[in-house]
Amino acid sequence: MIRAILIDDEKPATEVLDMKLKRLNMGVEVLAKFNQPEAAIEFIKVTAFDILFLDIEMPRLNGFDLLHHFSDFHFDVIFTTAYDHYAIRAFKVSALSYLLKPIEENDLREALGLWQQKKIKQLQGPQIQTFYEHLAPKTPPHRIALPTNEGHEIIEIAQIVRCMADTSYTHFQMSDGQKIVICRTLKEVEQALEPNGFVRVHHSHLVNPEYIKKIIKQEGGYLLMTDGSQVPITKQKRDWLIEQFTTLGRI
Repeated sequence: MIRAILIDDEKPATEVLDMKLKRLNMGVEVLAKFNQPEAAIEFIKVTAFDILFLDIEMPRLNGFDLLHHFSDFHFDVIFTTAYDHYAIRAFKVSALSYLLKPIEENDLREALGLWQQKKIKQLQGPQIQTFYEHLAPKTPPHRIALPTNEGHEIIEIAQIVRCMADTSYTHFQMSDGQKIVICRTLKEVEQALEPNGFVRVHHSHLVNPEYIKKIIKQEGGYLLMTDGSQVPITKQKRDWLIEQFTTLGRI
């Protein structure tokens, strides 16, 4: 039996989610439904349960503000949100589960299936502030949480030199020489980092333009990065980068 708590400031939303969970017949027991998030805090602290279905954008107390009331988490979180912009891509990369409203039953089934397979990373304290930053619509986030075997590693996006695809994995090369590998495709990583100016220069390579040292035309074309690495580049992207750097007066 999966024990769940539902929090959404709109009562129809919790009622519909409760109905869909029952209809899926996946063994989910809804212990409580809250439409005033502040009323859920004490209940969560003293109740043993498995999953919190949590709306992000709520008046008075949003989902992240609510999570700030807990120093550690004895439960997993599946976020529910109407957001559909680059912030959501970061959730996907960081292995946090989310459901876009209106919630489709197939998506709900998939989220529960991933939870049962332990493929959803448990929420950790440092992630809360990081993802709160991702919801700021005015500027791209400056940090991202990468899922590792130990949990999540919070890194500065500006310190990422390049990313390389390896089937369903992506290798991150950091400016300090650190290497991080996550179980996410390069396409998913690209979607998360694109707002920060990262460029997909090859089907297997994503780079931070700030670390490009040279654009080489010979031998099919490649980029020489500041860390000494050589990154292959397509002719189309090579010409585009040259144009961008020339326009900005940077070469």
